[in-house]
Amino acid sequence: MAYKVLARKFRPQTFGEVIGQTHVTRTLVNSIREGRIAHAFLFAGERGVGKTSVARILAKALNCHTGLSDQPCGTCPSCIEIAAGTCIDVHEIDGASNRGVDDIRTLRENVRYLPTRDRYKIYIIDEVHMLTEQAFNALLKTLEEPPSHVVFILATTEPHKIPDTIISRCLRFDFRRIPTKEIIAHLEQIARQEHISITRHGLYLIAREAEGSMRDAQSILERAVSYCGSQIEDHDLQDMLGHIDRRQLFNIMEGIIAGDPHACIDGIARLYDAGVDLKRWYYAFLELLRDIRIIKMVPDQTGLVEASDEDLRQIHEAAERISDEGLQRCFRLWFSAENDIVRSANPKIALEVCLLEMLQVKESVPIDELLSTIEHLQQHLERSSTGSRAVPLPAQPRPAPAAPAPRSSPRAEAQVCAATPSEPSGEELIAFIARTDAKFAAYLRQACITIEDGKVTVAFPEGDIFLDIMKEAQTEQKLNDLCRSFLQRNVTVTVQTQPGGEKKNRNLTESPDQIKRKREQQVLHNPVVQQVLKTFNGKIVAIHPADR
Repeated sequence: MAYKVLARKFRPQTFGEVIGQTHVTRTLVNSIREGRIAHAFLFAGERGVGKTSVARILAKALNCHTGLSDQPCGTCPSCIEIAAGTCIDVHEIDGASNRGVDDIRTLRENVRYLPTRDRYKIYIIDEVHMLTEQAFNALLKTLEEPPSHVVFILATTEPHKIPDTIISRCLRFDFRRIPTKEIIAHLEQIARQEHISITRHGLYLIAREAEGSMRDAQSILERAVSYCGSQIEDHDLQDMLGHIDRRQLFNIMEGIIAGDPHACIDGIARLYDAGVDLKRWYYAFLELLRDIRIIKMVPDQTGLVEASDEDLRQIHEAAERISDEGLQRCFRLWFSAENDIVRSANPKIALEVCLLEMLQVKESVPIDELLSTIEHLQQHLERSSTGSRAVPLPAQPRPAPAAPAPRSSPRAEAQVCAATPSEPSGEELIAFIARTDAKFAAYLRQACITIEDGKVTVAFPEGDIFLDIMKEAQTEQKLNDLCRSFLQRNVTVTVQTQPGGEKKNRNLTESPDQIKRKREQQVLHNPVVQQVLKTFNGKIVAIHPADR
């Protein structure tokens, strides 16, 4: 007797033997029991998920000699011939090789005749999407209103290529990829019946390689038996499949978590020397990052992470040791590097650069901490603007201002003396006054202001015209009220001439460039600005004109 490959030997013969397509088989069984038989079916899905097998089982159920039944006997001439593909009333047509309009015209002529022996004349058209546009048009009318003794079963892996006019005339079933666990369970049964020795991890490798296709899984197991014999070892199976060694994935992941660039670069070098396809390894590592993220973020991972028991244990360990922010940044960097790695002529260098970049950013400041720092800075600015005592920032001490420079123009920059650590600065006082009286604040910008122990000293250069204005009783009282409102307590305000000051020369004025540079320096040395730069590791690109 001729040898049968596993994919043919273990092909399902009843609806109950179909793996992973319960939503399809249950609907068909109920339709048969109720006698609601559609004239056309469309089976869509990936390769090897059971479309043609279910089509044959449906044909046996419709033509079984024991009667219309969801449990065909499998022993009558019709069932035996349909299983062998030799039934005279069940025609299996390859849409790829019979795709022309003439082939469909021949089919239209044949459907008019009654079945030779069985209850229905059944046409199974595989890969129906390969038909030409003219062939689809020729099939359209027949498919819509076929004779009562004809049933069409169309199968395709690309339903989007089928015209909507054809799809709308069929009862459509979408076949799903078969879950890895169900493939493993079925392969275990095959291994027991065929006396094949293989570990569960080996079955997992085969099921993972099959990507949801039962036929592919059976073909891979067949190839493994030919390669290894009846005793299949995991390392032999990995060599045959060209599989990525999972240990290499976890070793490099360990290097990322530990912040060890040598482990990462050495791991890539070992992969390169071993002849591993680095582009394929990129996707394997991307899947590992995805699994770690799912384990870390989703409480119930049942059915979401498909891995062996040993791999699952290592994934859990990695998820516990890496922070949420570090994992998120690593995933985004790795995912965004796909084009650079997959399309690169030298993927080794691209992988190394990406890994080094991941090491640099994985320990960044958490988002919660950044938000807390921003809130602290905002509170500091609000308190300064309302006149309350400023909250000192821990990271950056207040810098002392430069020595006063000679000024003559009323528009020149103010010289504000340093404040003691326990008191606000004169600059903050001027900013507070400017919010209510900008003109009055402009007068004060010409003076040196010190605040110490409840005393505010406003010192103008000798001969400054604003000195006389400030000494007026009404103006001095206004200044006193503003200072008391700013400091929230009683204060003593003194307006005086700067010690050692000389009469200003009105003919000497500062150039616009000098004024601009001085104002920029004042902005740069602002303690709030310095704290923001340090917190976000930033740099000043430009200064807004309004801040100069």
